[in-house]
Amino acid sequence: MCPYVPVLLVAALSSCVLAASGGPAPPESTARTSAEASAEAAPSQANAPGQQDARAQEPPSKSTVVRGARPAQSASEVTLGRDILDAAPRRNAVDLLRAVPGLVASQHSGEGKAQQLFLRGFDALHGQDVELDVGGLPVNEVSHIHALGYADLNFVIPEVVQALEVTEGAYRAAQGDFAVAGTVRMDLGVAEPGVHLSGTLGQYGQRRLVATVRPGDDAGTFAAVELGEGRGFGAQRGYGRASLLAQAHATFGAGLTVRALGGSYVTRFDSPGVVREEDLLSGRGDFFSAALGRQGGSVSRHQLLLGMDLPRTGSGRTKLEVFGILSDLRLRNNFTGFRVDERGDGLEQTNNATTLGARAEHRRSVTAFGRPVALELGLGARRDSVEQTQRRYRESDGTFFSDEIDAAFTQTDVWGWAEARMPLGRWSFRLGGRADALGVEVFDALAFRDPRYYDGQGYSRSAFGVHLGAKAGVEYALGEDADAWRLFASYGDGFRSPQARSLSEGERAPFVSLRGAELGSRKDGEHWAVQLSLFGSQVDNDFFFDHTVGTTVSTGQTLRSGVSAALQARPVPGLVTSVSATFAHAYVRASDTLLPYFAPFVARADVGWDGPLTWAWLGGSTLSLGTGLTFIGPRPLPFSERSATVFLADAHVALRRGELGLRLEVSNLLDARWRDGEFVYGSRFDPGAAASLVPARHFTAGSPRMASLSLEVHL
Repeated sequence: MCPYVPVLLVAALSSCVLAASGGPAPPESTARTSAEASAEAAPSQANAPGQQDARAQEPPSKSTVVRGARPAQSASEVTLGRDILDAAPRRNAVDLLRAVPGLVASQHSGEGKAQQLFLRGFDALHGQDVELDVGGLPVNEVSHIHALGYADLNFVIPEVVQALEVTEGAYRAAQGDFAVAGTVRMDLGVAEPGVHLSGTLGQYGQRRLVATVRPGDDAGTFAAVELGEGRGFGAQRGYGRASLLAQAHATFGAGLTVRALGGSYVTRFDSPGVVREEDLLSGRGDFFSAALGRQGGSVSRHQLLLGMDLPRTGSGRTKLEVFGILSDLRLRNNFTGFRVDERGDGLEQTNNATTLGARAEHRRSVTAFGRPVALELGLGARRDSVEQTQRRYRESDGTFFSDEIDAAFTQTDVWGWAEARMPLGRWSFRLGGRADALGVEVFDALAFRDPRYYDGQGYSRSAFGVHLGAKAGVEYALGEDADAWRLFASYGDGFRSPQARSLSEGERAPFVSLRGAELGSRKDGEHWAVQLSLFGSQVDNDFFFDHTVGTTVSTGQTLRSGVSAALQARPVPGLVTSVSATFAHAYVRASDTLLPYFAPFVARADVGWDGPLTWAWLGGSTLSLGTGLTFIGPRPLPFSERSATVFLADAHVALRRGELGLRLEVSNLLDARWRDGEFVYGSRFDPGAAASLVPARHFTAGSPRMASLSLEVHL
């Protein structure tokens, strides 16, 4: 069967069910246009990513549409509720990201490393072009030694994520560093009060235990712990991890709301590295082989956020937050074998970071020219203190033989932003801006061993830079009803901060700047929502880091364009469908060549149903069924090659009766032999073979069919 067919069938089925049910119910109120309603409601709603208020703590139930939780102000903003997230198996937080329209997450280096992300024609590597936020805690790490904007979501327990707020593009003033392709924010909470225990046993030694506690009616007050381990589906894929997340939320009599979010996470994991294609074809290795041993690493992360919503003053609301994060990473990898050095090309990288930050946000409704204006203001600062090393180790015994990086730096970002939105009849106009000032202090003990600087004592330098960005949008409602079609035009300047070690003394810190625009339309109803958009972006002085050979490749100006469509449907109680497709094109302007690795076509469908059973002894039970389908078209690779097409199907079935539940999950149901990552470069994994720089194809194996069974207890 053609891989497109299942996705198209799901979309057609959703439309048919919707038509059979008589279409969406009329909205409760049609007295105001959506633009006027959202403008007047702005002081009490969290309209932008990176914001959390008391209302956001109440997650939707499975039968609730998340409509109105965050009024969309561009065509491609979307909120994915827990019912959509529950439609397909979600083993970890990154599985949740797969529901985001057009987003691809690739894990090519073991269970504990940050995934590689692709969105809107961007190869975001491990986070450099996608801003990630968990309950107000930033995830992207500045100037990380392994990848700029490194964003490791493995500390997140998927059971406590109640919604994803997605802003594709860089069209909102609250979006900050690394919000180039877009921003994804995870809202946290536990839907069901009481104690929930879940134990999982699966193939390849998979064992997982999750416990959540929600003591009262407030979904935002909870504690959760996860313990997991497994040997993986092939050599060098073992892992073990533990994570704790807890949040407390309280409201006092004067209208003061206080929130605390904390957590700790630790993991140790192995990495299989890559398989050289010719080794597979010649029989020297199998599909799940590990090229070399000693690869893998360890990670720990500890975090705390304290926030408060101050009592309202008139039509205004003010929120204050402070946060701190301690993170450590040790990572060993070897993508090229013995190509560079006969002792081995293995690298061990360490990154130990301390992050402190504070932000203030204020929302109020004011009147200008006799019309209501929703005004949003924000200020913030973040200081990262980081120590980094990079050393080469021998493949024979793992000992070090060369130090390449030994550096420490502090990086401080101070920002401010403002955004105003005014409705005029069916029209609504949005205008905003953002300013970020970046200061960096770097000390290199080795100073790249550059004879111009290195005197045995190291080299220090400092740099400073400012980025200014504009945001704007226009909205037009085609009807008076709240669920009428709306047309959008959006513009935004996005940016990513530079790598600190690359800066020289007194240099004006060079931000990578993006200019993006979008035209689109959307229609939001009680039971369904559909959105269409055309997008384009231009990035000046772009670059990408080729992690396989450890080289940053400057590309100059790059251009991206594409079209995306998404549908959410809840036609009848218990049934939810989310379908999306994105086409993208990305190329280097100077050479008119395609950028490597980005995903030109991505389609995703999540379909879930749950409802009561009345069959004999099963009466009083609840049955849940769901599937997730993913299609990824061929991706361009270096040297004019293309990756293979990927089609994956995941499914689950769950039965609950009273306090007990049983869940069966199967990933890669069709047992496809698929390549999670494909690369083209020179390598030599046999130290006795002749050295060669001729490019060869390599890949990392995607997981085979994997089944797991979970027993759940609800007390």
